[in-house]
Amino acid sequence: MNRQYPASDEALMKAIIKGDKNAAAWLYHRHVDRVNRICYRIVLDPSQVQDCVQEVWLKVFRNIDRFQCSKSFTSWLNSVSANTAIDYYRKWIKHRNRIENDEIRVRAVATDESPGDRKLDGALIQQRIREALEEISVNQRTAFILRYFEEMPIDQIAETLGCTEGAVRTHIRRSLLALRAKLAGKLDQ
Repeated sequence: MNRQYPASDEALMKAIIKGDKNAAAWLYHRHVDRVNRICYRIVLDPSQVQDCVQEVWLKVFRNIDRFQCSKSFTSWLNSVSANTAIDYYRKWIKHRNRIENDEIRVRAVATDESPGDRKLDGALIQQRIREALEEISVNQRTAFILRYFEEMPIDQIAETLGCTEGAVRTHIRRSLLALRAKLAGKLDQ
């Protein structure tokens, strides 16, 4: 499928509302990479990203008639993606923590090993960064991701998160401080 469709996002949305399934496919293919990036960077677990992405697109297509033409579609999609990913992450992390706690208890009983010295390679550094991102609040992580990975302006992040620009700046500053502190300790281990 050619990713360039001559119609604007708004024209595609009007066609979708009228029942044009091809327009839905074009809109999806035009923006699926953006949604994947946002979901991945908020959820942080590749095995969970596709489920989260599906939730985003279900919400988009179910609520497309509620879209306000005064906003850009991309801003609206970013909001839906970020908010869905935040909700998905919160539900998923509760479930994951219960499972991990059970696994830790089983491992503690089964073995008395301590982790040996490991070399820091690219994969381990990525894992440590992901772990550090998991440890900061979801609002801080989302603001950080939208600013530095998606390169969104502060005003759009504020609109996406439903807060003031000052709150976004605070989230970003706190995320940077927390990540620096957490990564300094993790990379030395």
